[in-house]
Amino acid sequence: MDEKAQLRLKKIKEIKDKSHRDRAGNERGLYAVFTGTGKGKTSGAMNLVYRHLAHGLNVAVVQFVKNSEAYPDGDRLMLTKLKSLGMPVEIHTLGGGFTWETRNPEQDREMAIAAWNIAKEYIQNSHINLVVLDELHIALKNEQLDLDKVLEDIADRPSQCHVASTGRYAPQALIDSADLVTEMKKIKHPIQQGVPAQKGIEF
Repeated sequence: MDEKAQLRLKKIKEIKDKSHRDRAGNERGLYAVFTGTGKGKTSGAMNLVYRHLAHGLNVAVVQFVKNSEAYPDGDRLMLTKLKSLGMPVEIHTLGGGFTWETRNPEQDREMAIAAWNIAKEYIQNSHINLVVLDELHIALKNEQLDLDKVLEDIADRPSQCHVASTGRYAPQALIDSADLVTEMKKIKHPIQQGVPAQKGIEF
C-alpha cells in the first residue's frame, strides 16, 4: 500500500474514532421495529435475544398470535432449552393462531389483551434488558389491542430497557416512535415454487 493510501486510511480511522468517542455515554433503551412482507422479522428480533443472553442480560419474549400447539417453533424450543440451562430468558407463546384458523375474533382479542398485560409487566420491570413482542403488529392490525395504549406502555419503559416488535403491517405510529426500523422486502420465496414450510427455515 502506498503512502497516500495509508494516510487516507489513517484519516478515516481518526474520523471514525472521534465519532465513536462523541457517542460514548449516550446509551439508552431503544425501540426496534421489524416489519415488511419479507422473511426474517422474528429472526432479526431473536438475534437481539441471543446477543443479550451471550452477555448475561435478562430477556423476555412474548409471542402474540402464534400458537404453541400449532407447530414446533424453533425459536421457542431453543429459548426453552436455554432457560433450562440457566440462561436468563422467559418466553410466553400466548396466541390462539391466525384468525382464519381460530375463527373466533373475540377469543383472539381476549388472548391478545392477556398477552399484552404480561408483556407490559416485563416492559416495566427494571431488571429486564430486552422485551421482544413477536407478531405484535398482526394483533394491532386485527384491532385486538389499543394502539395508543401500546405506544404509551412502550414509551414508559425504564431508561435502559430495549423493546423490539415484529410482524407485517407495523402501524405508522409505531414506526414513527421507533429508534430503529427494518423493513424486510420479499424478492423471492420458496413457497412460490411449491416448497412447503420447513424445519430450521420457517420454524
